[in-house]
Amino acid sequence: MIVTSHAVLIKRASSASVLVAVTLLLAKVFAWVISDSASVLSSMLDSLMDIAASLVNFFAVRYALMPADDDHPFGHSKAEGLAALIQSAFILGSAVVLLLHVFDRLLNPQPLTALGESIGVMTFSMFATIGLVLYQRWVFRQTGSLAIKADSAHYYGDILTNVAVIMALIAAYWQQYWFDPVVALAIAGVLFYSVYGIVKEALQVLMDQAMPDEDEAELKALINSCEGVRGFHDLRTRQAGALQFIQFHLELDALQPLKSAHAIGDRVEKRILERFPRAEIIIHHDPV
Repeated sequence: MIVTSHAVLIKRASSASVLVAVTLLLAKVFAWVISDSASVLSSMLDSLMDIAASLVNFFAVRYALMPADDDHPFGHSKAEGLAALIQSAFILGSAVVLLLHVFDRLLNPQPLTALGESIGVMTFSMFATIGLVLYQRWVFRQTGSLAIKADSAHYYGDILTNVAVIMALIAAYWQQYWFDPVVALAIAGVLFYSVYGIVKEALQVLMDQAMPDEDEAELKALINSCEGVRGFHDLRTRQAGALQFIQFHLELDALQPLKSAHAIGDRVEKRILERFPRAEIIIHHDPV
């Protein structure tokens, strides 16, 4: 039931991301056409990449949530890591295109037009993005989805982008046209930094990185606190998207009946699932 509800939340968040990205792209195309602003162009290109990245998410999370099968006995959760890498490629491409345009505008500053309409569009974009990011972060806290976290990370960058573009348009109103390409250059820097963060987390998933140290410490304390447990060894964990994989050898009294030993193992598994509801757990019972 918990996994099903998480799947619903992840799918809704990915759908919301696509809808918001399309809406903002159309609004920013209008603002760029009427203003010819480099900073608005930078935000528009970012929204275009958002659509591509969100579409990748839209399909990737659905694949990642598919249950395990004969060909993929551990499930499909690593698809989220691959989706995050594809997102980073889109973001990197938009940053490079933006830099080319920015260098031209730095050398040849130009006056901007329709500033009031453009500021209105960017203000709308900012508040729509804030709403999406708040929703995505809530979904991530509930599900632990890497794809949703990656999506939220670059939309958070969009909020800062929108603020910077609004400032550049206001500066243009006072005929400070140099500020427009400078803001666009700063946005390109944010895009490059976001690529680094997304790639780093995606590789952690694809390389089977262990659960965070604080989670493992809590897991060890939880196992040892169960009645009837003599200890444990060979604990192995890994994080894959929204799922955690936990396996270990549980040390139990060798003189107790097999049924009692398995009952203790069942209690340990139940307690772990109460704390880590998305975990796949394998326990080997060792008599000592």
